[in-house]
Amino acid sequence: MPAFNVNIGDPIFIGAFFGFLISLPVSLFLAFWLSAVKKRAAVVIGAFVGALLGLLILLGWAGTLIYDQPLPGANGGSVFFGSLFFCTVLGLSGGILTDLLIARKSRRDYLRATAQEHNG
Repeated sequence: MPAFNVNIGDPIFIGAFFGFLISLPVSLFLAFWLSAVKKRAAVVIGAFVGALLGLLILLGWAGTLIYDQPLPGANGGSVFFGSLFFCTVLGLSGGILTDLLIARKSRRDYLRATAQEHNG
């Protein structure tokens, strides 16, 4: 039965949360550094939302966020490393998608000047 509860003392939650915390500096810095738009704060927020989504997905899959019992064989260490990599990847993906959406909305700020525009 679906439960939707979070047990803070659970080793799976602790491992997932600390993996999420360690993944934040990596994903936020990379999203900021790789960004090509002028509003880099929006890209960093998109990266944070992506990493947070990764944490919620991992807690729903391996932890007790949705079901009463955690995933069989899941422990704090495995969930920590899974959260570290999964939240980093989803955070960076969220930042890149936000970067692409902002660049698409304000396209003329990011077009490259062609040779004819300079000669013409």
